[in-house]
Amino acid sequence: MDREAWRREAAIESGASPPATYGRGRAVRLDSEIYAADVPVHLTICAEDGQPFVDDHVTRMVCEAVEVSAAMVGQRLLVYCLMPDHLHVVVSPAESRTPVAVFLKKFKSFTTNRYQKMMPAARLWQYSARDRVKRAAEKLRTLVEYIANNPVRHGLVKCWLDWPYTKVCVDL
Repeated sequence: MDREAWRREAAIESGASPPATYGRGRAVRLDSEIYAADVPVHLTICAEDGQPFVDDHVTRMVCEAVEVSAAMVGQRLLVYCLMPDHLHVVVSPAESRTPVAVFLKKFKSFTTNRYQKMMPAARLWQYSARDRVKRAAEKLRTLVEYIANNPVRHGLVKCWLDWPYTKVCVDL
């Protein structure tokens, strides 16, 4: 393993968390190879304006698109939770080694095109997304529970199982 590859691997194993700055062109980030490694990446994608995900048609379209987009690019989908104004999703490149950015671009493009057919000239997503690579010491269960309980923390339901727009795709 060359020195640069060792440094990237050490960054993942040390539990270093990259800055949450996906999409900001001048941000200091980990090397792009880390975002193609088989490590879970938590994305938070915010709606451009308001709460477009209270509309049942939009909500169903976005939830379906998360699953289809992940499968299309070979990402392993671990969990997602669609809130009225944002989406939490955790994916991992798994064996595909496809960078998470490819998933994000396809997902946002597909959903925006579909949304604009429902609501002409409306933007669905903010330009960037917040990303965070799971730390080596962090338990996957903790991350999944944090995302699944988002509607509980926001007072939308008493139990995460009652929120129809959360899907846990891994056994814990």
